Amino acid sequence: MIGTVDIKKMHHRDPKGTERAAAHKVAQTVKGRRLQTLQALASLVGGGTGEQIAHAARLSILSIRPRLSELQEMQLIEDTETTRKNAMGNSEIVWRITEEGKKFL
Repeated sequence: MIGTVDIKKMHHRDPKGTERAAAHKVAQTVKGRRLQTLQALASLVGGGTGEQIAHAARLSILSIRPRLSELQEMQLIEDTETTRKNAMGNSEIVWRITEEGKKFL
């Protein structure tokens, strides 16, 4: 499930070897970022916002936000239905790891 590449969804119908290699390399990176996001969230007591997860992972929020959507879609994390203020004073969703998500730690 994590880190797979659907070659059928690639731009070209018959991708060349370099395009396939690039797609699989990106998938490995995404797999790593997803895992880093899960690990960072696990380190936060009571769940965490995207900003808190990014800080714990020492990654840009721009790397974390897409992973949160992906992990939620995969049912590895869930919205706690609470929010916290971020550094800019905006409300952010507080996320927590699901039981399924804990299996990847």
